[in-house]
Amino acid sequence: MGPGGVGKTRLTLEVCGLLAPGRDAVWWVDLAAADAQGAQASVTAALGLSDASVPPGQPPHDPVHRLTAFLAERHVVLALDNCEHVLDAIAPLVGAVLQRCPRLTVVATSREPLALYGEVLHTLAPMSAEDSAELFSVRALMVDPAFATDERTSQDVLALVRRLEGLPLAVELAVPHVRMLSPHEITLRLDDRFALLSKGDRTAPARHRTLRAVLDWSYALLDAQEQSLLARLSLYVGGCSLRGAEEAALLPGADGTELVHVMTQLVEKSLLFPVREEGGTRVQMLETVREYARERLYEDDGRGTEAEEAFTAWAMSFAEAAVSGLSSDDQRAWAARTAEEDANLRAASALLAARSRSADVLLIEARLGYFWFISGREEEGIQRLARALAAYDADAPARTEAPTWAEEWAFYYTIAWLSWLSHIVGRHADARGYGIRNQGYWQSAGHPDLAVLGPCYDALLALLNADGQVEELFSAAEAGIVGTEHHWDRANLQAAWSQWCLGTGDAPGARDHGRTGVEAATQAHDAFSRATCLVFCGDAEESGGRPERAREQWGEAAEVFRTIGARGRLGFALVRLAYLDLGEGRPDAAELRLAEAASLADGLTSADLTAAVGNLRALLAAHRGLFAEAGEVFARVWAMHEAPPTRRAVAGLGLVAVARSSAGQEAATGEPADEPPGRTAPPRPAELLRQVTAVHGRVLEPLAHRAVGRLLADWGGRGGEEGRTGDGPLLHERLFRGPSVRAAFS
Repeated sequence: MGPGGVGKTRLTLEVCGLLAPGRDAVWWVDLAAADAQGAQASVTAALGLSDASVPPGQPPHDPVHRLTAFLAERHVVLALDNCEHVLDAIAPLVGAVLQRCPRLTVVATSREPLALYGEVLHTLAPMSAEDSAELFSVRALMVDPAFATDERTSQDVLALVRRLEGLPLAVELAVPHVRMLSPHEITLRLDDRFALLSKGDRTAPARHRTLRAVLDWSYALLDAQEQSLLARLSLYVGGCSLRGAEEAALLPGADGTELVHVMTQLVEKSLLFPVREEGGTRVQMLETVREYARERLYEDDGRGTEAEEAFTAWAMSFAEAAVSGLSSDDQRAWAARTAEEDANLRAASALLAARSRSADVLLIEARLGYFWFISGREEEGIQRLARALAAYDADAPARTEAPTWAEEWAFYYTIAWLSWLSHIVGRHADARGYGIRNQGYWQSAGHPDLAVLGPCYDALLALLNADGQVEELFSAAEAGIVGTEHHWDRANLQAAWSQWCLGTGDAPGARDHGRTGVEAATQAHDAFSRATCLVFCGDAEESGGRPERAREQWGEAAEVFRTIGARGRLGFALVRLAYLDLGEGRPDAAELRLAEAASLADGLTSADLTAAVGNLRALLAAHRGLFAEAGEVFARVWAMHEAPPTRRAVAGLGLVAVARSSAGQEAATGEPADEPPGRTAPPRPAELLRQVTAVHGRVLEPLAHRAVGRLLADWGGRGGEEGRTGDGPLLHERLFRGPSVRAAFS
């Protein structure tokens, strides 16, 4: 803990480096660009936790539970930098996580304490004069190898750093001037700044006045271009790339070469620092410098307003380009770039909202809807979209003009994405509510595209509501969209139609619509949508008795998901392939796929994927005759109350089958089957069957409900007689006997 510029971030980085060798991992979360609503999402995103889909009937994910589930068994350090402005949001999260994760260490930097029980405060004092002088001299030699280190210079350096009161940031800012000035000359010029400050706010802390003086002096020595760029960059809370600076024309009239030169000058003067990321180098500011630069930006009202206009115009232009970029051959690159600019886009939305430009906020956020979906950050997307919609609704009474076409498009897609993302994360009532609001909107809108797209989302709403007119609505929507340029929307329509057909038992129809979806997604150049449709094609082929064709399509989809980094969807594609491997007698191949899927499940904290992998691993153990091991794995899944009912029902039935196999072994050998020490015996088969039957009743997805029902009939026997003994291989051989039960496993 300590004031700005005292070195909290630098020291924490050093501490994390020292702790890293003895920990499983160290995660760094910079909260400088987060607001109270997005602080939790910033943490989960930094840890790579995407929002896994929630089956119908399941409650929404609890983000705190997902975070604690991910960290519970890990010996890790979680570093949270710049907490002071989000304390109300971050402190409860840290408290909950620490309570449930005994091997977790949290290191936080803040200007105020988190005020949690057990918190150990390390108040960071300024450096001693001797340490400050050493820092200055080391840095000065890096800037100017000819920097003198004689006795007189050393005394001048000591006098200078004493005036800087040991603030590391102030020392760093003073160092670049040794190219032109001696330490003594730097001190004299700083004295002028201190004299000016002493006539100002005498109630400000001394350290604040010291740092302000150094910043004032550093700023005054910048030329006009450098001052302008520094002030404008203060709006970019997520940093800025050279490409972004050029697009936003941060230096009007300057070309790329000149822009790089000015940025480099600011880096050399310690006012910016470079960060190398996958998409290239970005420049960022320390928060203390950003606060100062922001003040300078608004000293001239005209300059601040003009800079805001340029910044928000860049954000709106970027979001518009992202709509097409995210559904193109450059999908992966655009997803990465959008993630890098996320904090800046959020800042632009906040500026627009503060200026009562809620329609523009709606437009930015609606254009990012697909990003939230393909990146697996559905909860964060819902928060952003809902906030934008609330601001738009609040401004409705003051709105006198008819909405523009862009505004109509933004409203429609905001609602559509809120409906779909809410459905994905298990907020099914919210999804229906949003969908109903959108249902009649397109019919009165002037935007011509909505006349084509409206019926598509009416069909999706009917699917969510299990409406009896689903087939008619899908047919009407397809008739309106076929032959248009809306290939991406058509791919989504066909994917949903394929799912619906498979749920009603129409495998040929599901296959045909899946293929049409693949064609439409290919025309849209959208790899994610194409892979999704390939999965549905494979589901239809497997259900129709063509496993080899299903293997081809699932395998192709898996490679696409791997390439674009869609980890959750890759995990379930691997589970499908492992299901085929196991049913076809390829246990080694199944084991390899399940190991990769288990690693993905662990990284995503997906209870659904973890349970799906567990059930197939249990079947794999049974295939190898390891019934005790199979029972252990089934028992773990059965005990996972956060897992979907489909997975728990399969695990319960697996326990029944294992118990009967053990009973058969005892009857054949006269000796009891091996039991692992300390294992708690599961309920007897008859009681288990009663419990599984109850769980089966909570499986709402039609295909999964039927699949579990078939297994219940096969494994449950007639009334679940206590004395019945089963054939162990039935556990894995059943996968290809009779109608498909794949939906129970993947």
